[in-house]
Amino acid sequence: MKYLFILFLWIPLKFFSQGLINNGAQIVFTGGSQIYIDGALGHYTNQLGGLITPSASSTITLLGDWRNNSSPANIVFTTDGGGVVLAGAAQNISGTGGATAFYNLSLTGTGVKTLAVNSTTVGGQSTFTGILSLGNRPLDLNSNRLDITNAAVGAVTRATGYIISETALAVNPSIIRWYHRLVGGSKVYPFGVVAGYYIPFTFNITTPMANAAAYVDVSTRPTASNNLPWSGTSNVGAVTHMYSPNVPYLDGTIPAVIDRWWDITNSHAVTADATFSYLGTENTLNPLYSPGLIGAQYWNGTGWLPNNAVIGSGVVVSGVGVVGSVTAPGLSTFCPWILSAVLSPLPIELINFDATCNNNKVLLNWCTATEKNNSYFTIQQSTNGIDFYSIGNINGNGNTFTKNCYSYETSALSNGINYFKLTQTDFAGNTTSSKIISINGCGTTTDNIIIANNGTKDIGILINSKTNQKLNLMIYNSLGQLVFENELIVTEGFNSLTLNLSNLSNAVYYVSIFNDIEQVLNKKIILNEK
Repeated sequence: MKYLFILFLWIPLKFFSQGLINNGAQIVFTGGSQIYIDGALGHYTNQLGGLITPSASSTITLLGDWRNNSSPANIVFTTDGGGVVLAGAAQNISGTGGATAFYNLSLTGTGVKTLAVNSTTVGGQSTFTGILSLGNRPLDLNSNRLDITNAAVGAVTRATGYIISETALAVNPSIIRWYHRLVGGSKVYPFGVVAGYYIPFTFNITTPMANAAAYVDVSTRPTASNNLPWSGTSNVGAVTHMYSPNVPYLDGTIPAVIDRWWDITNSHAVTADATFSYLGTENTLNPLYSPGLIGAQYWNGTGWLPNNAVIGSGVVVSGVGVVGSVTAPGLSTFCPWILSAVLSPLPIELINFDATCNNNKVLLNWCTATEKNNSYFTIQQSTNGIDFYSIGNINGNGNTFTKNCYSYETSALSNGINYFKLTQTDFAGNTTSSKIISINGCGTTTDNIIIANNGTKDIGILINSKTNQKLNLMIYNSLGQLVFENELIVTEGFNSLTLNLSNLSNAVYYVSIFNDIEQVLNKKIILNEK
């Protein structure tokens, strides 16, 4: 290993526009030593395993790019200490040899500084006390992640500088990962936009994470006025609905939602008060439905939670050069978050959808917090998670902003895994489906039979038979009179049969099924075909 010792305590070592190439040497600083690399082409290039051992107060100042092209790959600095100053015009932090682990990093000079390598760190490798000083300069993450390893509130400082996270991708890779570790307090993610507007995200940790390596990732990006591409069905894993119950449009993306999203991901459990900032020009809310306040909501994969009127609110702002914000207290669930009109919150679909065993029965329970034009739920069941059969309907509550809970009991079709899902139908006939849930071990050794009736004149009969056999089906009216009789021929295993009862009037009936020994099913059905 070659060593270059910088021993100057007050006189800097200056390299001119040809830059400095560390061709496999180890540069060791002592005292307040400095390296100054002049000129627009005054790059620092690290290659062939080059290393730097800083002192506590050493400095490397350069007007060109920082390039870590080391092979084998390394993080350049052998220990914490000193700092790097990017003092030129438009400068890049780049390299093919991996990310650099800076201790102190300061941005001065002019122009935008651009991160061109993922997982670059600032703050140190072991002491975690280094500082990112933005000064007056913007730092463009450029689809890369920046890691802040110092957990202190003051780990990132600024005058008018900011960090650009704007990326027009459904999954935003321009992320600030801040290792908060065991430390609470108000941490400011200093986001901004190229036009020079400062839109910080504040994460005031009230219950710290209980892990010394814990972090919170945050990114933000603007959307089009219709909130695409992050709403709609154009992307894999996209939000499937953004309609608002008070807005007479197909959805609420334009009239009810601010045109900015935040992705927040935590490595460990944490509770914090969050403040979201947005530009006034990102307010495309319809004044008729959003005359005053907006609140925060997050997407949980099936719906928007919670009701934004109870998660904190802020006054709606609009106009060029105006910045608005919403503070939401006590957040503990994350990614992604939006701001929507309090009078027109996005719908909260299912709060929960669960299945529990009760002998050979399965009890399904689900709750909604709000519903929009909800006509009814259809319960569907499957033995393989692919082929689902409708086994019953339960009426919805139309339009409601209050919590409603529902339950449905059915027989297990299998001793193994039984699968269920809900389909919700609105008054216009539009349907949406829930996630699929499953439960194991509810069945018994007896035949399992389910009558699937959705209110029409066709009923489905699902039979998981232990043997080849004949069953007798009888249907009685409310007076106990026999109105229909049929023999069912079933084989061992799963059978799906359909009966047409178009000759029966709309009414309540009772279905009984008998084998050679006993009655094996008795169920009420309702025929009300229109």
